[in-house]
Amino acid sequence: MAEETNKTPKDVETRKVQRLGSSSLFITLPKKWINKWGIKPGDKIIMEISEDGTLRLVAEKVKINYNRRNVKIDIDSYKQPMTTAIPCLYILGYDEIVFTSKKNIDPKEFEDVINYSKHLVGIEVAETSENSIKLDCLLDTEKIGSESLLRRILNIASRKVDEILGYLKGQPLAEVQPSLEDLKRVQLMLLRRSMGGRYTSERDTLRNFIIAINSIIILRVYNIMTKLSNTIKNTKPILTQEQVKILTEMFQKINDLFDEIIMTILFPSVKRISNGYNIISQLKQGLEQLNIQEPLIKNYLEELVQSLEEALTNSSCSIFLEELPWIERNFNA
Repeated sequence: MAEETNKTPKDVETRKVQRLGSSSLFITLPKKWINKWGIKPGDKIIMEISEDGTLRLVAEKVKINYNRRNVKIDIDSYKQPMTTAIPCLYILGYDEIVFTSKKNIDPKEFEDVINYSKHLVGIEVAETSENSIKLDCLLDTEKIGSESLLRRILNIASRKVDEILGYLKGQPLAEVQPSLEDLKRVQLMLLRRSMGGRYTSERDTLRNFIIAINSIIILRVYNIMTKLSNTIKNTKPILTQEQVKILTEMFQKINDLFDEIIMTILFPSVKRISNGYNIISQLKQGLEQLNIQEPLIKNYLEELVQSLEEALTNSSCSIFLEELPWIERNFNA
């Protein structure tokens, strides 16, 4: 059904480290690799060093083509709309996606694919025929980086909190706010960056897994906040001043908590984790003090705090991926 068109079997060779001069060590490059990529004296070789001891060599002039992933999908066997496969293949890091059929593809399906591709960053319809359609993804998420995408997600989530705070304070924001679609675009880019990476160390793979899971939770949180925002707008006239005050304090803390959830992944520290859990404790106290009769607001807030605590727990795992003096690994080895 699915055919990946750039399968590359791995060749394993063992080479002895040799000495050059008084302090340098070297190994020779495999002849098969040199011939395949046309390596010549003076060419640049990119050396990527991972903390798990892996050293990867990539010829600079063929790095782009070497990393390119292609896949072909037989939609007669897939038996699902192409639009259900596109986000999956986008997330998994494919750069060229080809859908083929033995019969003519319905023009409406072509239109659906074209419209859907407009909602994904960096992907476009490159070629079409009566029985095939090819998508190209020109987005190099490795150049964007997880940190940049996480900060974008943090910014979008924080602006939704600011929107709610504006309603509570009677000061609606004049500027256009990001939408759920904006967040989804960035989230899919982040998932592509985290799950579609070519070569990552074990530690980076685990960190990327945390990032992927938390991006899904934050999307859920954004949905909850949207519903909560609409409910608060409809019920604000019947909220007491004390309830408005408690809600305002809670959402100010939620903004701080978003920061700790994202930054704990990027820059893990015990202080950030401790601060995050202190905020969770304060939010739970706020829920108890709120004493609100409107069940929707209470239910949404409880679900919101629960989801944020789940995200913080996931982010906290990243500290155990660090090399810290108080962590001892493989102590029975």
